[in-house]
Amino acid sequence: MRAAQYRGGGVVAAGDVERRPPGPGEVEVAPAFTGICGTDLHIAAGHMDARVSIPAVIGHETAGRVSAVGQGVTGWSVGDAVTVMPLRPDGTCAACRAGHGHVCEAMDFIGIDSPGALAQRWVVPEHTLIALP
Repeated sequence: MRAAQYRGGGVVAAGDVERRPPGPGEVEVAPAFTGICGTDLHIAAGHMDARVSIPAVIGHETAGRVSAVGQGVTGWSVGDAVTVMPLRPDGTCAACRAGHGHVCEAMDFIGIDSPGALAQRWVVPEHTLIALP
């Protein structure tokens, strides 16, 4: 599938990336709209090379539709309109255990630590989905 990929050194290019099916507890989303925010601009300018997992599919502000669901997924169906919460706390660190997942010590930030939404398809954990009207 095609995706916008940050390749390091300030280079962003469209290219082919492997499409993987959703695993247990995961949902595949077909992004309809993906915004480019300040974080994406900093990545594209090469300001975050020490932080970004290169090569990286960037983008984390998106709206789209569920295109496939993995085993055990409940509450989501193909065609559902969704957006995705881009922050994924680990749930195990001291901050998370204290109820402060927003400052997780091992936060996974979609589009930086794991593949983002500037792709034809995007696989995310079902608990990160937010229904859209």
